[in-house]
Amino acid sequence: MQTIQIVIEKSADSYGAYAENVPGIYGAGNTVKECKESILDAIKTVKTFDSDQIPEALKGEYTIAYKYDTERLLKYYK
Repeated sequence: MQTIQIVIEKSADSYGAYAENVPGIYGAGNTVKECKESILDAIKTVKTFDSDQIPEALKGEYTIAYKYDTERLLKYYK
């Protein structure tokens, strides 16, 4: 089973996220919760592609691990 590594970053007015180890997975939202929901929607969308366009990590069982870009988070709240 693979783990999809999602990095969540804080910008001036929203949150953004991307999969560190799977191409084509991006999300955004006004809150962390919205950002995570956006990522899950992106994964669902990518899984509807033709089978040769779906990244291997999404073809079998996988888990999702979220991590925060601490450096950006600390700079934002500084």
